[in-house]
Order: sequence, then C-alpha cells, then structure tokens
Amino acid sequence: GGGGGGGGEGGGGGGGGILVPMYLAIGHFSPHYGIPLSKATIFGGAITNNYFNLKRRHPVANRPMIDYTACMLLEPVLLLGTILGVFFNAVSPGWAITVLLVVTLCYTTYRTGLKAYETYIKEEKAEAEDETSRLLPAGNPNGNKKHFTFNDDHELPPELRAIVKAESGHNLYSVGVLSVSWVVIATFSLLKGGEGGEGVFPCGSVGYWALVLAPTPIIFSLVWYVGNRASAAYYRKVELGYEFPEGDLHWTKRNTRVFPLYCITAGFAAGALGIAAGTILGPVLLELGLLPIVATTSSGFMVIFTASSTTFQFLVMGQLQVDYAMFFCMIGLLGGAVGNTSVNWLVKKYKKTWFVVAILTFVLFMSVFLMVTQPHQPSTQIRTLSNGLDGFVGPCRPHVHVGAFFAWPFARGACLGVVH
Repeated sequence: GGGGGGGGEGGGGGGGGILVPMYLAIGHFSPHYGIPLSKATIFGGAITNNYFNLKRRHPVANRPMIDYTACMLLEPVLLLGTILGVFFNAVSPGWAITVLLVVTLCYTTYRTGLKAYETYIKEEKAEAEDETSRLLPAGNPNGNKKHFTFNDDHELPPELRAIVKAESGHNLYSVGVLSVSWVVIATFSLLKGGEGGEGVFPCGSVGYWALVLAPTPIIFSLVWYVGNRASAAYYRKVELGYEFPEGDLHWTKRNTRVFPLYCITAGFAAGALGIAAGTILGPVLLELGLLPIVATTSSGFMVIFTASSTTFQFLVMGQLQVDYAMFFCMIGLLGGAVGNTSVNWLVKKYKKTWFVVAILTFVLFMSVFLMVTQPHQPSTQIRTLSNGLDGFVGPCRPHVHVGAFFAWPFARGACLGVVH
C-alpha cells in the first residue's frame, strides 16, 4: 500500500489506480471492501501530498503551484460524480466493477503515456534551444526570462497590481467554495442514510430519492455562480493587457460551462472504482493545457476533498471498516511523503517535468498489470439473483429483482445495505 500510494501521490494520481488492484489481488478483499479501504489510504496520502504542494510555487508565474481557479470550478462537479459512483459500487457485483476498472485504467494509461512522450520531446527540444527557463521553477538563476508578475509592483497599473498581488497568495475563496461543496454532499449523505443507519426517509421512498438528487441543483448553481465570476475576471484581465503565462487555462464563458462537465466521469470513477480522482483528472487537466507539474499539483489538491468525501460516504453506507481504514490511512501518509520527496528530487536534479507524467503512466500501467495477471476469487465478486441480472442488487434490500431498482419511487423497505 505504501509503495502504490507513494508513487501515485508523487505523480499526482493519488495512488488508487494501483491500490485497488493490490487490495483485490494481494489482500484478497472483495471490491466492495477493497475500494473503500483504498479511499482511506488515498486520503492519508493526500494530506501529506498537500503539505508539500502548498509550499510550492508556479514554474512560470509568481503564484502558488496549485491552480485554485481550476480547482474551484472542477472539484464541486467531481464531488457530485462521487455520489453516483458510491451508489454504483453499492448495487453492482464485483465482476462489473473489475471490468470497468480495467477498461478505465487501460484507456487512461494510453492517454497519459502519449502525454508523457509529448512532454519529453517538448522539453528535450527546449533544452536544445537553450529555452529551459520556462520549464524551471520561477526565479531560477539559470533562467533568462521572467514573467511580468515578478516585476516591481510599482511598474504595473494599480488594478493589474492588485490582481497580481491577489494571485501571489493562496486563494481562500476557492478553498471556501470547495468546503461548501463538501459539506453539501456530506449533509445529504447523512440525511439519506445507509447501511450504517436509517435516514430521515425510508429507503426507496420519494423523499429518499429527493435527498439523493438534491445536491445536483445546489452544486450546479454554485458552479454557475463561481463560473460567472471567473469568466468576468478573465475578460477583465484581457482588457488590462494581462500576459497569461504558458499553461494558464483561459476561463471564457464557454469554458466555465464545459470544462466542469468533464469531471463527472472522474468523480464516478473515484466513487465506484476506488481510483483517486487525480488518476483520471490529472490526464484531463493535461489535455486542457495545464503544465504537467501544475496539473498534477492541482489534481492532488482536489484529491483531498474527493477522497475524504468518498470515505465519508462509504462510512455512511456501512461499507468501510474503520479499524482497517485508520491503519491504511497512516500507510497513505507515509507513502505520500516518500512519493513527494522522490518526485521533487527528480525534478530539481534533472530540471525536467516529464518525469511527473511518466511516473503517473507507470503507476497506471502497473495497475492494469496487476488487474489482468492476478487471479481473483469469483465467489467474492459475483452475487447471483434468483431472478434478474446476475450480481446486481437493489439499493435498499439484498436480492431484489433488478426491475425493482428502476422503480425508484415505488421501492420500499429499510436500508439494510449490500450483502457481500
């Protein structure tokens, strides 16, 4: 667990891509227990990961390494996706989860590997052309050029000076938005209830499904509001002649609406498959155009909210063994420290960032390798219904015909959880 978590955290992936196969293949946990344990491990690693990342600075501009605007717009929708993922994990058989996990990891490995190769070629070319200054940490003595945000404040117009000053520190407003999103998800999870306790409405009732769906309009309204603020700030920067550094995302009105939607899949994977959101979100941020080191740092920041949220939801659903979770959380803390120290040493020594993407690719590859080569115990993964689709159970009662699952408003019964 420590090795997988260390490699994943250092690469910004969170480690879940390799932790879940390890727990399933080596620890012989069923997917319904191994996945919640992986989330606890990821959460521990995310704490250490962000201890390091909060101190780091952007490689080009005078600001923190974490892209707080991207986190503020993407993470709430990602948290929303975890609700669907956790629910899918609870009602699905182990074989379905395993198949989805392998397919997801294969595709992500392929895309991330391509990005690692592209980054390698780009950085080698930059080095040959003596343009490494844009790849090194800001203020590096070997750099030939600095972003204007490093200039004397007195040289800037007052409004632009205020923007630069605000961006040079940590964005507490963004942290507040993420915290509100987390509380919304947690509150409705508690009200909904699960195997760990009865909710305010009987499981399967109209009120129950209203609580399940309630976070959706709240989160989307929040994202719409902060998206309007972000796009207004972007257009104002353009008017002031702000020079956007390489790798900055341009938060146009369209991008503030479209980019967050990409994160629903990452949230679903985090909840259903136990993959750290960063494993999926990291490659997404790279595709959007963030610098590799900024993408992995930002996705690592979002992981702490996602992992803690999914851990809490699994606890409410009654799928998390607390004593195991505490132990593996400590393993994650240690693994995160090792992973971050190793990656920082590599980047500083070789003045390259493609290592970060390569490490993430290696973690994903090892995940796929473990999943397809290690035998699993079918008895722990497949639950058969006497009538209905093999292995799927209703959300409220074990051994419910799958047809009853789709009759949401008419389902009744206490929330007894999933029989593994």
